[in-house]
Amino acid sequence: MIRERQLTINTLAASAQVVTTGLAFLVLYRYVLDHIGAEAFGVWSIVLITASISNLANLGLGSSVVKFVSQYLARGDAVRAAHVVQTALLTLAAFLLIVLGSLYPVATWALSIHPQLKAAPAMLATALGVLPYAFGSFWALSVASVSLGALDGAQRIDLRSALQVGGTLAYLATALVLVPRHGLLGLAWAHLAQSLLLLLASWPAARRLLHALPRVPHRWQWPVLREILGYSVNFQVMAIFWLLFEPLTRWFVSSFGGLSAAAWFEFANRMVFQLRALITAAHQSIVPRIAELKELQPAVLDQVYVRSFRVILFLVLLLLPVLIAAVPLVSWLWIDAFEPVFVTFAVILGIGWFLNLLSNPAYFAYMGIGTLRWNVVGRITIGVLNGAFGWALGMFFGGTGVIVGFTLALVLGSFVTTAAYQREYNISVDFVRNPHSKRLCAVGLVGLAAFWVVSTLVGPSFWIAIAAPLVLGLALTVPAWQHPARREITARLAALLGRS
Repeated sequence: MIRERQLTINTLAASAQVVTTGLAFLVLYRYVLDHIGAEAFGVWSIVLITASISNLANLGLGSSVVKFVSQYLARGDAVRAAHVVQTALLTLAAFLLIVLGSLYPVATWALSIHPQLKAAPAMLATALGVLPYAFGSFWALSVASVSLGALDGAQRIDLRSALQVGGTLAYLATALVLVPRHGLLGLAWAHLAQSLLLLLASWPAARRLLHALPRVPHRWQWPVLREILGYSVNFQVMAIFWLLFEPLTRWFVSSFGGLSAAAWFEFANRMVFQLRALITAAHQSIVPRIAELKELQPAVLDQVYVRSFRVILFLVLLLLPVLIAAVPLVSWLWIDAFEPVFVTFAVILGIGWFLNLLSNPAYFAYMGIGTLRWNVVGRITIGVLNGAFGWALGMFFGGTGVIVGFTLALVLGSFVTTAAYQREYNISVDFVRNPHSKRLCAVGLVGLAAFWVVSTLVGPSFWIAIAAPLVLGLALTVPAWQHPARREITARLAALLGRS
């Protein structure tokens, strides 16, 4: 019962973090857009892309700590769990310093050859000026991921969420002060301050749970690192191919669509990803629980997967149509105008990211079990297809073509992981075939088609933008209420909240 209670707290805390972070970035992005403009914001996006090459050196240690800490705590070996955290943190901190120093000239060269920056020397100078702060932020966040992973492994995601909310609010407050005075440089300083704050605060939080951790990490063990690397190499491969996904997409969008298109991609992707994260955050909290169940009750894992998939399919069929219908209203409220590029990008990205949610049960189950081969294969598939589709479609259709390629790669690569898990564990897909899901899907599609026809005939209208999500949401209420997954969610929440 204690475990169930903590899982409830973790789920609620993760969801609260997503809501708070989303609201903070809603304010931040609009504030930054008003003060520095879309093109300068696009420069910041490109700088972050370039600095993200540091992911080549993170060794997957932050993600691996979750699994090993959870595993050793389940076995009652808290000392070994503490050794894992110290060894991973010291290794990552030292290795990243060396590698980032070597990669910095490469990043400078990459910015100098970007077609949009090359054509605007002032923008290039600004990008080079904020690059060191972006590198520093990536180092601090990567090292902090180890102690944050320790919190996840100890099933205290509520503490990790509290720290990350605090960091986000500090980022917002600092940016509100610095951006009007220093422009993009002020935003870079705020980002670095957030990263350092998270690094300094996460270690004492980890020590509260793992009492064997010292005040300052100093114990490094080669046997422990060897054990972690055997698992984390899969995360490293995924990180390498992830560079062919979001970072490469931002590069393609800014190259084929311009700096403003890069800014609208950042806006659209942030909006969709935060809404998607409401589901993912709650689901991700089950990873350490799966690792524990693998040790103690492996027979129930199939039931956990089926329930997870059924619930997520219901949420996708319910929320995706409403999200698509609400995008024009978001544009009016967030950007203060109907921005066609933002709306187009957000709709396409919404389809891709929400369909990707269907792979989450398999992806997180593999993480908890500790078998990452098909997660790696799925990530490689996404990266390779995105590179091919993004370049080919971007050449002919500009930034929109890049986003279409991004979505196709995301959906196809995610299907690989889901299909592999269901085949490997002999899970039939019959449980997803029910008339309630078909009815929910049909209402959503018909409603979206109707509003598309009206919008095409009338043109952009603030009042249609208000009516679309409201009317569609009401239309979906009846089939959603009749859906068995809705009853399962309601009963589960009532039971868990009652125990809490």
